[in-house]
Amino acid sequence: MTKQQYIRQVGKALQCAPAKKGEILRQLDSDIEIGLDEGRELWEILEEMGSPRALAREFNENLDPEERNRGRRRKWVRRILCIFGAILAALAVGAGIIYWMLPKERNIEDSKTFDAATVQSRAEEVIALFSAQEYETLEGYASEEMREALSGTSFSYIRGYIGEDWGELQSIGRIYMAEIHERGKVYAAVQVNVSYENANVTFTMSFNRQMELYGFYVK
Repeated sequence: MTKQQYIRQVGKALQCAPAKKGEILRQLDSDIEIGLDEGRELWEILEEMGSPRALAREFNENLDPEERNRGRRRKWVRRILCIFGAILAALAVGAGIIYWMLPKERNIEDSKTFDAATVQSRAEEVIALFSAQEYETLEGYASEEMREALSGTSFSYIRGYIGEDWGELQSIGRIYMAEIHERGKVYAAVQVNVSYENANVTFTMSFNRQMELYGFYVK
């Protein structure tokens, strides 16, 4: 089962208004992407989340009006924490940003693998291509792992989670970077806030040693 098939089946079983359903599915997609960015297999993530019907049932239970004011997604949060609990323990704060939830991180300036200027330049290229909706070109930047993660979805679909009409790119905020070591792999993680005419978007992305796009999501 692809990621998109899983999300679609969860959506079919949700019993809520379209706006709330969209919010839930966007967050679910983001959580799966985080797991994929961390090198986990899709089947492993979905297995721990449970069947689409079972996960939707938990969402529906949390949407009960009597439960809404006390936390509409209490059970769902517990499930997500089970998946990423070990990683959350390694959460670190630096340079005004919460870096990736990974075991080890290093200041990009101290990296022997990545050049900070090159990482920043590549991140700006990705943002520019995504902003201009040049998705075919952007896919050429993606690593094999990233292309597999995109199986069943697309950059256009990811953009739609925020909204269709972002407007023109206005400004790119300060770009925060870190070198990440995880399970024998090393990559550069980037997070940056970007302003558009009609939206403010946080880009989170990572690059492998070859400066290929290894992970990508927006919120």
